[in-house]
Amino acid sequence: MKISFKRILAVLFFSIVTVGAFAQIDRVRDSEYYPRNELYVQYGTPTVMELVTVLSKDYVSGGQHYEGDSRNHKFSGVAGIGYNFSITPKFAMGIYGGISYSSADLYILHAEGINLKEPLKICRSNIMNYSGQLSATMIYWQRGAWECSGALYLGVAYLHETVDVVDNEYFAPEPDSRLKFAYHITPVKFRYGDEIGVFAELGFGYRGLLNVGLSIKI
Repeated sequence: MKISFKRILAVLFFSIVTVGAFAQIDRVRDSEYYPRNELYVQYGTPTVMELVTVLSKDYVSGGQHYEGDSRNHKFSGVAGIGYNFSITPKFAMGIYGGISYSSADLYILHAEGINLKEPLKICRSNIMNYSGQLSATMIYWQRGAWECSGALYLGVAYLHETVDVVDNEYFAPEPDSRLKFAYHITPVKFRYGDEIGVFAELGFGYRGLLNVGLSIKI
């Protein structure tokens, strides 16, 4: 399954800019005004969970554990879109959805009763990861166009795996598709801009270790 993440982000970027342009029309500002709504798109590095799963050397087939290895890794990174609603000037609740892809060739290095002179390539594992989470965001401080915040995300992730068997079907693992609890902790996020801004964040969980993106506040 091929997904053009650049095309997805381009469409989302155009949508945000269009909405932002219309949102500025006839808006009244006063001393009590602050943006209630934020829509954002982002792109990030592979998640910790993807790295742990795809780079794992633990190979399981038919309930048996083998000394294994994974090679020729590919990661798409995580493309996501989200919405936040500010309850107070410093606190917001929101929703987020993300998608990513990863794959690797799986090898067995040692199997009891079999003399392996070199690593035995078994298959290529392909994993699609879909996640949906609710979020709570707290703004630490604001100065001019700069903003620093942190957030907690809780939800679910669906991992769908397909296996392309090279040969040696006896050792081929069963595809592992399952629904999992998904979380993400963002201790620090920096945003620059007023209505339309850019941001970068560091975090741990199901949204990528490092994310950059574009958001609009209205």
